[in-house]
Amino acid sequence: MKKALLTVLAVFVLAFFGATLAVAQEAAPAEKAAPAVKAETISGTISMVVAEKKLVVLTGSGGISYNFKVTGGTRIKVAGNKAKFSELAAQTNKSATVKFLPLRSGNVAQSIEVSQ
Repeated sequence: MKKALLTVLAVFVLAFFGATLAVAQEAAPAEKAAPAVKAETISGTISMVVAEKKLVVLTGSGGISYNFKVTGGTRIKVAGNKAKFSELAAQTNKSATVKFLPLRSGNVAQSIEVSQ
């Protein structure tokens, strides 16, 4: 009787873990297949820098404003030289090119290049 119960229990445990492993293996390729967000580039004029929110507003050629979140990983250059976020406030009304990731939470700037 005990052997029968142990055998049934062992089969149940193996079946449960085997099914869990199979589901995990099937889910892994689906995660890899998720489309990656591709970076986009836009040029325009820096119309505003909101230091408190680490935000840069760029006005494109059509007069449309675009907001970009600036992170610690954002590369900033002014006239070809490396610059800090705090230096962007002095660059309003100057031409700039922003490479960014369009995310659901907002556009995240990867690089900002201000020309003189």
